[in-house]
Amino acid sequence: MALVSISEASRLTNKSRTTVHRYISNGKLSTCTDEKGIKKIDTSELLRVFGAFKSVHHEQSDNVTDEQRVTSNGTGETSKTKQLEHEVEHLRQLVTAQQSHIDSLKQAMLLIESKLPTAPEPATQPVVKKSWKFWKK
Repeated sequence: MALVSISEASRLTNKSRTTVHRYISNGKLSTCTDEKGIKKIDTSELLRVFGAFKSVHHEQSDNVTDEQRVTSNGTGETSKTKQLEHEVEHLRQLVTAQQSHIDSLKQAMLLIESKLPTAPEPATQPVVKKSWKFWKK
């Protein structure tokens, strides 16, 4: 029985921590506590709810071991730089994906606008006098 933290569970399943917390609060995902009283999730529970884990990037595990080695040598800045570069690249990909989504929404909006009638014709309705207004003109 392998227990992982909520952060590790979110990394393994490629879900956000918020999503994992939501599954826990909805009762879809069960947790247990370790000896220190910290909430942990059994990996079998993650498999049951989210299916097979996505492949974990080997760079992340290499960064962790590099950080441990580099910290002892005193040059942890290079591994931090690599992590930040990786994060910047990931953010660029997200921005690109959002921009393409915005472009598709703009195209859909133009299509909808082109199908709308140009201008509604003003309706001329005859003036109907109410029977109780017989004394007014």
